[in-house]
Amino acid sequence: MAGAPSPAAPKSGASSVDAAPSAGGPPILAVHDLSKSFGGAVAVDGVSFGLAEGESVGLVGPNGAGKTTVFACISGEIRPDTGTVAFAGRDLGRMPTWRRARLGIGRTYQRVEVFPELTVRDHLLVADRVHRRRTALWRDLVNRSAPTADELARTGAVLEMVGLGPVADRPVGALGLGTCRLVELARAVVGRPRLLLADEPSSGLDELETAELASVLRALQRSEGMAVLLVDHDVALVEAVADRVLVMDLGRVVASGTFEAVMAAPAVRRAYLGTA
Repeated sequence: MAGAPSPAAPKSGASSVDAAPSAGGPPILAVHDLSKSFGGAVAVDGVSFGLAEGESVGLVGPNGAGKTTVFACISGEIRPDTGTVAFAGRDLGRMPTWRRARLGIGRTYQRVEVFPELTVRDHLLVADRVHRRRTALWRDLVNRSAPTADELARTGAVLEMVGLGPVADRPVGALGLGTCRLVELARAVVGRPRLLLADEPSSGLDELETAELASVLRALQRSEGMAVLLVDHDVALVEAVADRVLVMDLGRVVASGTFEAVMAAPAVRRAYLGTA
């Protein structure tokens, strides 16, 4: 991939697990030798991996493994101490979060952030305008800019894909947590990202809601050709959505492979269960 870092031997203390994309061709996302410390605590320690175009990868591990820190470095919320993140061949460097989003990186968050008084459709319309910068924000705030036919068509298509058509014109505050999770997912994909970072999307959901979310995520990935990097503690969701799984422990990638192979690996058992 032009401009992307090539794999190198890990530095002392870094993970040596092969976490290259399972599919052929250049990766859409290339994370190389990423490290981040907070004070004296090392959160991420020499992490390298890649995602192929359209691939779904689960990033799992016990609490404190460094998963969310990796996410934040990719999205630009925090700056790594060392290492690089490249997207579609472009080194993201010091690029701010909003520019990464417009390049094609979407993200959901563990904590649902919605506006209770707005309808489901309005959430998507606002996200679509922010992504495309069609009008000034103040015009939206004073309701002086009506949605165009193109905006309604784009957001309507996403509402149907995610299964939110029947509740499109209901205020989000009247909906349950499971539906709000779908609203957040729809808002993240309305700009048609090439990569979706999904951070604990099943948090707070019951088994049936999680199964529905898994079905929607998988369908979106396949229909849109979107790469997905998923962090979640629900192994059933990860198994249903991910083509490949990376396991982190103490800031390092300790295993990479299919769900079945990774869950049987001794390093993963030690990470989750400890040693006798």
